[in-house]
Amino acid sequence: MSLFITRNRKPSNNKTMRYLILCISLFITVGSTVAQNTINISATSKVLIPADEIAFQININAEGDTPQQAYDLHKEREQVLVKLLKKHNIKEENINFEPISISRVTNSQYGGERQDFVRTRQSVTLSLDDFDLYEEIQLTLIENDFDEFSGNFRSSETESGENEALKKALKIAREKANIIANETGLSISGIKDISYSYNQNGPRPMMEMAYQKSSDSLMEFNQTVSISANVSITYKTLRKGS
Repeated sequence: MSLFITRNRKPSNNKTMRYLILCISLFITVGSTVAQNTINISATSKVLIPADEIAFQININAEGDTPQQAYDLHKEREQVLVKLLKKHNIKEENINFEPISISRVTNSQYGGERQDFVRTRQSVTLSLDDFDLYEEIQLTLIENDFDEFSGNFRSSETESGENEALKKALKIAREKANIIANETGLSISGIKDISYSYNQNGPRPMMEMAYQKSSDSLMEFNQTVSISANVSITYKTLRKGS
């Protein structure tokens, strides 16, 4: 009798265990599917901050029939620029430059003879907070045969502008995600992934401004720098009531 009872319990226990394992497996599968629900949002925000600096890029170029000719002419123009920087007391921390490069150039014209010459190039960037000085330096450069330079407005408040733009972009992204979640029966439970970047744009002072001799100048008008923050966020969601 006892042998019969013992054999009868074993199948019952196995059946119960299989039932429990099946329930646990179903629970894990359903839980994973819900956790994988996401909403992907991209948002951009832009702020304007005062332009109080100019990044002034100057290229020193020279050409000659021989490397020595080109180099000597380059050094003459370099000395003009150095004297100009000292004259206006431009600080060393506001001067950045690259080493001089020298290359041989071949110019073959259709139906003409092949011409070889040597060219030098050196890039110098100045950070100026005096806009009048920017125009004055350009005039002197033009008078001394400099023919390649440009400027960009910048701001000393760039970092705070980036932070403000980022906060606005994050707020926009969250608002969009909430709208989508509410309309689709979901609730936001967290953030799965996030990335962001910045972009800065500002009006460019024109080289032709250096030729203006009148007291009126576009530099009299206040300028701003535009900073954009771009965010891409993947929000984790749950089905409401789950």
